This record gives sequence, structure tokens and C-alpha cells, in this order.
Amino acid sequence: MHYKIKNLIKVFLLITLGFIFSACSQSNPQEYYDPLEKINRKTHSFNKSLDKLFLRPASKVYGVVVSDFVDVLINNFTNNLSEPSNAANHLLQGKVKKSSNSTARFLVNTTIGIGGITDPASRLGLPSNESDFGKTLHSWGFNEGAYVELPFYAASTVRDTTGIVVDFIMDPINSIIPSRYKIHTQGAKLIELAGDRNEYGDVIDNMLYQTEDSYASQRLYYLQRRRFDLNNNTISDDDLGNPYEDE
Repeated sequence: MHYKIKNLIKVFLLITLGFIFSACSQSNPQEYYDPLEKINRKTHSFNKSLDKLFLRPASKVYGVVVSDFVDVLINNFTNNLSEPSNAANHLLQGKVKKSSNSTARFLVNTTIGIGGITDPASRLGLPSNESDFGKTLHSWGFNEGAYVELPFYAASTVRDTTGIVVDFIMDPINSIIPSRYKIHTQGAKLIELAGDRNEYGDVIDNMLYQTEDSYASQRLYYLQRRRFDLNNNTISDDDLGNPYEDE
């Protein structure tokens, strides 16, 4: 109980800090706010070096060693681990139906789906609806805040960074899975990361290694994609705007 209270206090403080910093941001989708650009660029160089030395080679090995069938099983397993968090965030956003759907998906895929490696829930009419605490903060009216490049994680904003930390602290799966098995779940997520890097390799390579300013390209890609996603994909690219059209 004491542990849960401490976590709630941490979450409250993170949300408060996120609100303070996000209040300084522009809300116009054709603008961006990057007061930490000098620091962000140094972090970007660090992340780019990690990708070149480790993640990119690992993704190429993954593409050769792991079959499409096994890749699907890995993605199913890690996606299923996210369902309790999806359910919690949908509920916090007032989306009761989607929260129930995510809960049902977790129960079905964990049992019938053999621990989540298969996805019978989708075949039963329970589609996947991903969510996160960054989306929850957006639904509560928080602005995105300053653009941030996180070490080992890459592009984010103050609001989304707050969401990442809150999701990690409050993830219901941490209370469900016994501690002795958590190393396996974390390992699966790392393997999935290599798989995602392999799947989107052409896009990432073009952005990081074939553009004049990879930092600006990544910032543009992230902000536009995230804003599009937060608006439920109901706005066009033209409506979304180009945050760099004035440069």
C-alpha cells in the first residue's frame, strides 16, 4: 500500500510539472517549440551513434534470423502486455467501451491466445486500440510542451515524456506478472525493438542518414505523426500544417 501511495505522489508531481511546462508551448499545429535544441541535438547525435553501432546492425540480423511467423508471435506477445495499460488510459479518457475492449482482448489473448503469442481476440471482433498516458494528457487539455530528444528513446515532447514515465510507473502489468518473469517480458520488448527497426528500416535510414539535417527531419516526422495520431487521424496533412514552412 505504501508503495502504491508513493507511486501516486510521483504521478501527481509529474503531471503537475508537465502542465507547467506544456503551458508554455504553442498550440498552433503549424508551429513547434524547441527551446532545448542545443541539448537536443547533442542527445540526437548520441542516439544516432547508438543506432549506427547497435540497433541498426541488430535489426539487420533480426531480419535474417527471425522468420515472419516468429515476428508475428513476438509482436502479438508484446502488444498483449500493453493491453492493461491501454485499458487504464482509455478509462481515464472517458472511453469506457474501448477500455472494456482492451480488457477483453487481454483476457482472451492471455488465455485462449496462449499467453498472448496469438491474437484470437481480433478474430472475435475485438480490435486493438492502442493508447498511452500522453494521449490521456492530451484529452485532458494539456499542450504538448517543448520538443525533447530523450537518450535511448529519441523524439518526444514534455507531455509525452510525462506520459512515458507515468505509464512505466503505473503499468498494471507490473502487478500481474511475477517478478521472476519480468526479465523475459523486458527481453521480448527489446527483441521487438530490433524487429520494429528492421520493419521501418528504410524510413529510419532515410531520415537519419540520407537527409541534410537528421535532427530537423526527425523532429518534423515525430511532431506531425504524433499530432495526426492525437487527432484520431481525422485531419489531413494539409490541415496539420508544416512546422518548418517558415524556416
